[in-house]
Amino acid sequence: MRRFGQSFTAIFFIILSLALLIFGRSQNTVVEQVRAQIFELFVPAIMVVDIPREATEGLSGWVSRIAIVYSDNEFLREENAKLKQQLITSTEIIIDNIRLKNLLKIKDGTLTTITASRIVSDSNSPFFKSMLINSGRNEGVKKGHAVVNEEGVIGRIINVANKSARVLLLNDINSRIPVKFSKTGVNIILAGNNSPLLRIDFMPTDERVAVGDQILTSGMGGIYPPDLPVGYVSQISDLGEIKVQPSVNLNRLNYVSVIEYEIASFPQLNTTNDETLPKPDAERRP
Repeated sequence: MRRFGQSFTAIFFIILSLALLIFGRSQNTVVEQVRAQIFELFVPAIMVVDIPREATEGLSGWVSRIAIVYSDNEFLREENAKLKQQLITSTEIIIDNIRLKNLLKIKDGTLTTITASRIVSDSNSPFFKSMLINSGRNEGVKKGHAVVNEEGVIGRIINVANKSARVLLLNDINSRIPVKFSKTGVNIILAGNNSPLLRIDFMPTDERVAVGDQILTSGMGGIYPPDLPVGYVSQISDLGEIKVQPSVNLNRLNYVSVIEYEIASFPQLNTTNDETLPKPDAERRP
């Protein structure tokens, strides 16, 4: 009996499958409508089932963004702390600098641009390196004024007329400029020798120099203000001779600026006036 029931069930499903197959081939429109109805019934269910997945994906993206924001926030906190420390250090340096200046009574110099001039001619002599500019006494140019351009130091005024002046260039054999190494601040003398390269005089024996080291004006001497570009070390011989390439191409000059640098001075103590001298306690007592 049991075997008969199983056989009947199998035969039933086979016949049903054949009937649906035949019905589907002959009634395509009806089948498509039934399929559409079934899909329409299942779409809301699919949407409901898809809600947790979308929520999970949204939560995952939100957590990922929160993690990125947290990481960026930590990085910005560290950068902010570093900047605050640098600001504190810079402020302390400025304050210490002001205190030292007040303690040593150091004042900054005054830099004044006298005039901008055009180069009229140059010497073109192997023994004398100079040039003539079209500004002179009428424009306020004086002997000893520094001559520069946007690249650095060119030379100094050595002779002045009413409407012109002569400039002694850096590379002239008579040129001597107090300078310093930008890295160490060691003061040296830069000398010309009528050649394209300059040389260093009075070099400390224990000073270490490398090719490419920058050289700036030291501010000593009262002609050139401090920290103007002068050149850089280009050659070091086996004998220790140091050659310096000027920052300015002295063979390609058209316009220059004449500047005046005045070191701030302090009133001299007048020993003839008793009021400027501190009096002993006994003399100040009534």
